[in-house]
Amino acid sequence: MFAFMTHIRAKAGKRDALIEANSKMHAVTANEQGVPIYAFHTAEDAPDEFYYYDFYASQESYDAHCATPEFQAMMGQFSELADIIEVTKLIPFGPIKSQPV
Repeated sequence: MFAFMTHIRAKAGKRDALIEANSKMHAVTANEQGVPIYAFHTAEDAPDEFYYYDFYASQESYDAHCATPEFQAMMGQFSELADIIEVTKLIPFGPIKSQPV
C-alpha cells in the first residue's frame, strides 16, 4: 500500500479546464479496484493551488490506474493546464480509516 500527495498550480486562466479534466479522471477512478481513496482539493485561500491525495492498495492497482486511457489523456494535456509543484510518495502505517462521503 502507498499513496501520493501531489501539489500542482493551475496555469493562468486554466483553472476551470483543470477542474473539468480532474472531474473526468475522478469519475473513472471511482470504479477502479484497488484505489479506495482518490481525493482532489483546492486551497481555500489560493484557488489555483490544487492538492491531490490518491491511495493505492498495490503496485498493480497503481499500474492499472496509470494505464487507463483517461489517465493517459489527462497526462497528455497536463502540461497545458498546470505546473507540478511537489509529489510525495507516502507509506502508511497503522490502521487506515476510509468511509464513503
